Amino acid sequence: MACEAIHEQCRNLLNQSVEIRCHDGSVHRGVLTHVDGRNAYLQMSGDPGLDSPGLFLWGWGWGFPIALASIATILAIGFFW
Repeated sequence: MACEAIHEQCRNLLNQSVEIRCHDGSVHRGVLTHVDGRNAYLQMSGDPGLDSPGLFLWGWGWGFPIALASIATILAIGFFW
């Protein structure tokens, strides 16, 4: 999917719980807080040191950046997460 399409999809999912799957196979879950021309930013929860940056990023900037070019799919996960 082109970066422009990913960017538009991210803009439509702002402030929602999402699951992002990257081309390298990594999976990130969190609230999509911001998107710019290069990155989508997730505010993630979880146990620091396991599979996500976790609470270290809460309240700091926009959260964990994920390059738009690395995103394979992004899905809204709503209340199920």
